[in-house]
Amino acid sequence: MRSQGLGVRVFEFYQSARPQADLYPRRAAWGRAKGGGAPGARCAPSPGPSPVPGEGGTGRPSAFLVLMLSLLVVRIGTAAPVSFLSSTQAVFAPPTRLPPCTPGSSFQPAVGRFGFLPPPPLETSDGLHGLPETPGNGGCLAPIDSRDFSPGPNYDCRPYSVCEELGIYGDKRLVPTQRPLVELGVPFYDTGPVPESKTWCGPTNLVQPKLYVYGDYRVAYAQNTNIAQEADVLAHRLNLEVDYWITSTERLHAFVGPFQDAGKFMRVENGKYIEELELFNDNTDTLFFEGDLGQMLGGWEHTQAPFDLPFTAGLVPLLLQNGVWALDTAWGAAVTIPARNSPRFDWSNFDVTFFAALDQVSSDAFDQAPHSGQFYGATAFIESRGGYLEVGYAFVDDRHGVGRGYHNVGVSYTRRYLNRVSNSVRLIVNAGQDLPKADRTADGVLLLVENSFLTKHPYTVVPYVNFWAGFDRPQPLARAAAFGGVLFNTGILFQVDGLTGFPTLDATANNTTGAAVGVDLLGEAFDQQLIAEAAVLHAFGDDATRNAPGNQYGVGVRWQLPLDEARLIRVDAMHGFTEDARDIMGVRVEYRWKF
Repeated sequence: MRSQGLGVRVFEFYQSARPQADLYPRRAAWGRAKGGGAPGARCAPSPGPSPVPGEGGTGRPSAFLVLMLSLLVVRIGTAAPVSFLSSTQAVFAPPTRLPPCTPGSSFQPAVGRFGFLPPPPLETSDGLHGLPETPGNGGCLAPIDSRDFSPGPNYDCRPYSVCEELGIYGDKRLVPTQRPLVELGVPFYDTGPVPESKTWCGPTNLVQPKLYVYGDYRVAYAQNTNIAQEADVLAHRLNLEVDYWITSTERLHAFVGPFQDAGKFMRVENGKYIEELELFNDNTDTLFFEGDLGQMLGGWEHTQAPFDLPFTAGLVPLLLQNGVWALDTAWGAAVTIPARNSPRFDWSNFDVTFFAALDQVSSDAFDQAPHSGQFYGATAFIESRGGYLEVGYAFVDDRHGVGRGYHNVGVSYTRRYLNRVSNSVRLIVNAGQDLPKADRTADGVLLLVENSFLTKHPYTVVPYVNFWAGFDRPQPLARAAAFGGVLFNTGILFQVDGLTGFPTLDATANNTTGAAVGVDLLGEAFDQQLIAEAAVLHAFGDDATRNAPGNQYGVGVRWQLPLDEARLIRVDAMHGFTEDARDIMGVRVEYRWKF
């Protein structure tokens, strides 16, 4: 380290002694000791003693003397022999003697810039590494070599193109999206700076009030032939979601559908206008608060969240096991223990949710009477060994005490096999009603097997085959009548449209088995969708206690075309062949606007 510091001082003396044009011919001169600074000089010369006569009468030391002194210092400070090279190669090797770095190269020659050993890092007056302070008493700033920085790219061979610059990211653009109808506060998932948050709930649970109103408007015309009647229907509905964010984890949310009443929509049916108008109906609408108790507690105590415990309370929507086990709204509450793992059981992720529904439970076990039942239970979601398992249990209580209370268990397992088929197996079991068998409303078993297949075009060609077998009267935990029967997800021939009363095959799974086979086709640019399906339903058991009058068969198609990011057109058609009843059929056209 001693020889390094001495060598650096000799280097500085050598630079100040030699003419700048000799050592660095491509840089402006620092200044001259006589006659003032040259144009572009860094600073004027400091006053000093008269120059000492030397080579060329310039007042500089002899170059030969400086060279010998430099070699001597390096020889003393190192054990390696020194070869006798030219003065610009032996010790200093200025950058002008080396090939320049090519554009984009990260190489910068350390030897050529500093000598054999680099100088120690610069220090400020407070001992921190950084730029030196400007010296006083006529001193100069440290010189800057442009070669200390990487060169910029060279575009001489490629002239500037406006079109190419606009497509600088592979010609990608922001995907156009429809904005909410109302955005008060910070825009919904927008760009730009976020305003300063409030600390009303504590410094670790910041408040950023936001109000959004969004949803969709639908209008549809249908010609329906059901078992009971024929109807030409023109109906519309308005779905409004009102979302008030308090913090990033706490919010108030409401859903209202003003153009409906108890699942029936404002319409013109067979030329007759039927008004269904209700601003809020707790049979179909929602109103709840949700948050994270850990985040709230951390904010109140001015600490980080000690745990995660999300919860909700109010008129809460329940969607469990993909809507097969539960799809309803009810007055109640739920709390979740999230994001756990278990090395012992090889569970990479699992969570457990406890819930209670105290009123407004919708179920065919109570003939859809809204105040007849309530339930308490828990459900778990477990990821393990490439699949995930959902297990739920609830006790459904009969509030009127007539023996319709029972136990309801829902289990499902989903995974992909051989990278060819995605499979879900679902099981619902009901037991425990204290009634004669003929009077029981929830005492059955339902097995569902759902399969979709991967093809050479896995995103645009998706064949599927779904099976089921229902014994006696299997009931989901809770299901609003507006969402149809428990086979809602089995195929499009079992899905109600929730607007015009479009006909479907029997979706109750009450003493029936069957299958739905179809293919889901999407455009290469996901610009349209076509689904074609065929289904068969076999009925068995006592006709008097079964919902389906007999065997049923059906074919159906669905086509959807998005007009832009906010609007689409949907067309459905189906024909069902039923034994011991009139055939069913329907055609409908729907326009949907999302906002």
